[in-house]
Amino acid sequence: MGMILMKIAATLLLVLTLVVSIIVTKLFKLKKLGLNFADLAFPLLVFEYYLITAKAFTHNFLPRLGVALSLLAILLVVFFLLKKRSFYYPKFIKFFWRAGFLLTLVLYIAMIVELMMLTPQ
Repeated sequence: MGMILMKIAATLLLVLTLVVSIIVTKLFKLKKLGLNFADLAFPLLVFEYYLITAKAFTHNFLPRLGVALSLLAILLVVFFLLKKRSFYYPKFIKFFWRAGFLLTLVLYIAMIVELMMLTPQ
């Protein structure tokens, strides 16, 4: 029973986080400030990723996420230095934040797939 609830909770948390982030962004007109729903959803997804993996698996998957985000940061720095020939911190941080959201979303969906493949004990 507990594993079934964990699978449902993981899926619902993903959907609710995205929906609530979109609603908050539109409600408070955060687009005018240069923010979109991904800027709000990214830290929430990281927290939920940690929460779900800590409860459902033997070890949490936070190190996996940390390595993936670190590799993303290194690749972005190399991209900015090779392609743009310059490095501007605010632009890097904004690009990393939004690309980090996409990477975390993909890893969260992969975690849901892994969770669905677990057999109940």
